[in-house]
Amino acid sequence: MSENDIESDIDAKIIAQMFEDFLEESQDFLDQLNLNLTQLEEKPEDENIVNEIFRAAHTLKGTASFVGINDIREIAHKMEDVFGAIRKGELKVTAAIIDTMFEATAMLTLVRDRARTRESSEINISPVLLTLTGLLETTPGEPHPYPADNGISPPANRFESAENSPAVSETIRVSTARLDSYMNLVGEMITSVNRLSNISSRLRDNDLTTISSTITRLTKQIHSGLMIVRMVRIEKLFNKFPGVVRNLARGRDKKVELVISGKETELDKSVTEQIYDPLVHILRNAVDHGIENPEMRRGLGKPPEGEIQLRARHEQNSVIIEISDDGGGIDPEKLRQAAVEKWMLSPEAASALTDDQAINLIFLPGFSSAEKVSDISGRGVGMDVVRENVRRLRGTVEVNTVLGRGTTFRIRLPLTLAVLQVLLVKAGGFVYALPLHSVTETLLIDSSDISTLEKSDVIFIRGTALQLKSMNSILGRGNSSSSTGLIPVVVLGLAEKRIAVSVDELLGKQDLVMKPLGEYLGAAKGVEGAAILTDGSVTLILDVEYVLECRRG
Repeated sequence: MSENDIESDIDAKIIAQMFEDFLEESQDFLDQLNLNLTQLEEKPEDENIVNEIFRAAHTLKGTASFVGINDIREIAHKMEDVFGAIRKGELKVTAAIIDTMFEATAMLTLVRDRARTRESSEINISPVLLTLTGLLETTPGEPHPYPADNGISPPANRFESAENSPAVSETIRVSTARLDSYMNLVGEMITSVNRLSNISSRLRDNDLTTISSTITRLTKQIHSGLMIVRMVRIEKLFNKFPGVVRNLARGRDKKVELVISGKETELDKSVTEQIYDPLVHILRNAVDHGIENPEMRRGLGKPPEGEIQLRARHEQNSVIIEISDDGGGIDPEKLRQAAVEKWMLSPEAASALTDDQAINLIFLPGFSSAEKVSDISGRGVGMDVVRENVRRLRGTVEVNTVLGRGTTFRIRLPLTLAVLQVLLVKAGGFVYALPLHSVTETLLIDSSDISTLEKSDVIFIRGTALQLKSMNSILGRGNSSSSTGLIPVVVLGLAEKRIAVSVDELLGKQDLVMKPLGEYLGAAKGVEGAAILTDGSVTLILDVEYVLECRRG
């Protein structure tokens, strides 16, 4: 290979890497554009917002041109021209301009996503370009970017030469896939360290115990450090939603304000990427069927503009995300009627449901109480998918509603998906793992403390009756062998559901790396996954939601 061929190969690799970097980084610009456009709609005279949008369009145009994505370059160039005219006072920010810019940003996102997936089908960007050009027809001449009299300099471009951009960045961008692979390796290290600790305890060798303790400490430090690297502020995720809510509300002729809090909350990057779709679906339902139209709200004594609150916070080892609206709420009686009409429940079974149970019907596949299913959503349409997606993240979703006052969806998510904290228990000679975030408390009860209520065993904890079932009976392995004396009990809870489960022995907490059962074994009821214990044996990680559903059995 000649020297020229080598140089060409190196150049091609550099361009390819820049292409990938641009696809990754452009998402930040697009999210910021959507947020800035929403802010500009509220404050059309704000020069700072206009300047931010101009800079974003300018940078997108330059970098897209460099990596050869011409569709993005052309759209961004026209957007830059429009906002250049606004900065010079040749155009005023109007509703038509805002609408067109949202359309242009949506087209930029579509082109970027197609480029990322390497789809070969062409996208017709001509309508967007014509609309953008139409906004400029009344503007004489071409606006000059960054007029000398406003004191604004062009932003530094990460693709410029070192001479033109001497600032040194103290951060590097690492792909999520690479971080995932490292986290999996750390997970395997934790499994091995647990086994080493078990061996050292069994052999009681001082040197081995010292080495084991050191390796355990170092592994925990590596795991903690990698966790910090993977954590990102949820702000980047939340910034996507003002534009979404704005467009949904305009499409339904409603006025809706999105109030965001807790942007500083940090969450594992892989979790933020996977929770986007469930949050969008809940927001769509809130806008379409939660918030009433302005006329109806006035008649109810409410302000014509509805409000949706999007909140995030840390709670123990979890992140809580809440979406609340001040709309009409969910009527449990309508849900009962819908269940009967759809032949999902008999009239007798529907009437026997508590209000909380009736509200949870929205999570059944194909269930909807909407009298008219819109092009946006129907209250309940797809909520089963929302719950399933949250469950894949080892999270939970619950709904609280007050008729006439609004609805709150509360999602609880783990900080990370790589390592799972569990409580190990023994029942019927087998060891099982229960996700620790679902364990409310553990206790020892006397067999004389067990009462019978409506043909079910119950125990009273601080005055509250909880149904008691044995782990063996839940898993179809007969009844627990412990029938007299002190009985270990685990109280499990998700949302408002609680159940007490008797076991043979409580073995303590442990960090485990959960693995799927695999295609050979397939799905197993009540089993979320499997993990290797310190002695090298395999334990099953139980699905707490399945255990809770067994209350009815």
